[in-house]
Amino acid sequence: MASEDLFEKDLSEEIITTLEQETEPALNLESEHFEDDIDIIPNEGEEISHEETQKEPYKSLKSSSNENKMFQLPLTRIRNIMKLDPDLNIASHEAVFLVTRATELFIESLAREAYTYTMNSRKKTVQKQDVDLAIAAVDSLMFLDGAMEF
Repeated sequence: MASEDLFEKDLSEEIITTLEQETEPALNLESEHFEDDIDIIPNEGEEISHEETQKEPYKSLKSSSNENKMFQLPLTRIRNIMKLDPDLNIASHEAVFLVTRATELFIESLAREAYTYTMNSRKKTVQKQDVDLAIAAVDSLMFLDGAMEF
């Protein structure tokens, strides 16, 4: 599994909004014809009215995408780290968000690569040697070669 394969489906914000606009009428048609197929599970002691299901028919589908995000780096700490650079005068919110998101994606790709080596060795815990093997195997991670030697 190369790290290039991990980011094939990452899209820019503009492309995502155009795709959402194109698929929105299709989603509305599906919700009209398949109202009974949508399962919205209420929390214990809650009841969901028919009006609530009409407002957000794909609410349960949207929440499942949030489960894929396992962690989120704190923006204020990233901003403080960015301000340590003497060449940086001002860090806008968008710039901090972009650096944070790029860091999260980088950590995710490195973790996936290391996890493949963990699974190959039939272990359950990712170890330093698995990360070293991932760094040696993936060309885009070669800049980290030797960085794990303490």
